[in-house]
Amino acid sequence: IIIGVLISLSALFSGLTLGLMSLDKTGLEIVMHGDDVTNARYASDIFPVRENGNLLLCTLLLGNVAVNALLSIMMGDIAGGLIGFLSSTFLIVIFGEIIPQAACSRYALLIGSKTVPLVRVILVLFYPIAAPLAYMLDKLLGAELATIYSSAELMKLLQIHVENEAMDQDTAVAMRGALKYKDTTVKEVMTPLSNTFMLSVDEKLSFETIAKIFKTGYSRIPVYEISTRLSLGFQNNVIGLLFVKDLIFIDPEDETRVADFVQIFGRGVHVVWPDDKLGDVLRELKLGKSHMALVRDVNNNDASVDPFYEIKGIITLEDIVEEILGDEIVDETDAFVDGSHAVKVDR
Repeated sequence: IIIGVLISLSALFSGLTLGLMSLDKTGLEIVMHGDDVTNARYASDIFPVRENGNLLLCTLLLGNVAVNALLSIMMGDIAGGLIGFLSSTFLIVIFGEIIPQAACSRYALLIGSKTVPLVRVILVLFYPIAAPLAYMLDKLLGAELATIYSSAELMKLLQIHVENEAMDQDTAVAMRGALKYKDTTVKEVMTPLSNTFMLSVDEKLSFETIAKIFKTGYSRIPVYEISTRLSLGFQNNVIGLLFVKDLIFIDPEDETRVADFVQIFGRGVHVVWPDDKLGDVLRELKLGKSHMALVRDVNNNDASVDPFYEIKGIITLEDIVEEILGDEIVDETDAFVDGSHAVKVDR
């Protein structure tokens, strides 16, 4: 009977050491706030006991060592010699280690929750010895580290969830986009200037011009002024933005010059750099209450000309949102699927 009790205690200590210590505090908190009510209750029961990890570890190990040592002594007295050694080793390894650890590794929450009252009693019994050891571990090794995942690790975790059908593909794509968009640069998602619809300051807002603007489906139109200093392209000197919603105040019969119309509203331009991160640009656009920014870079390709700023393209709030969602947003006003203008919208 005594040997049976000792084997049971050995199994308990061994199984709980693996089972409870494998349940880190971060994982328990996640389960506590999860959708599975039963597991959430189990995690809530275990968390107070698991919170002081070093004390729990020292207590369970002390109990396990004490029980195994006592079991070896008793088996030696009963069987003696080599037989006692082999018998105690077999009982401890099979019934005190392998079986309980295999069970607790698979059902850690269930077994841990059911044994919490007993663990509390054991903590009290071994506290005089376990507490100083736990204090030494805290000082030598520091507090127990929480399990924190990097963005790359979280994306792999999402992939595993999709493969195991625990999450749908669309949700995973959006979550991956939200994780990686902050490290994506502007030049990776911007619309090149060559694909950007723009207006010259000298154009007149006639019926024909306004109709052309509406057909593009854009809400903001960059306005450029021809620069005699720049020889690489006349559209690189962007002076402002024309908001399509402002055209409600215009009479097409007046044929107002674009330059005069832009000056009335004073719509400035927000400027970013090609290597800026989308996370920073999104923050700037939100603070500036703007939905579009010009992408500017320094052009120093011609040694005979002083370096100057060159507009490379534009980036919009929609471009950033599409990068996060991992898909193109096409509405009733869009003429092309994406900023490359390679694919037209099929109406």
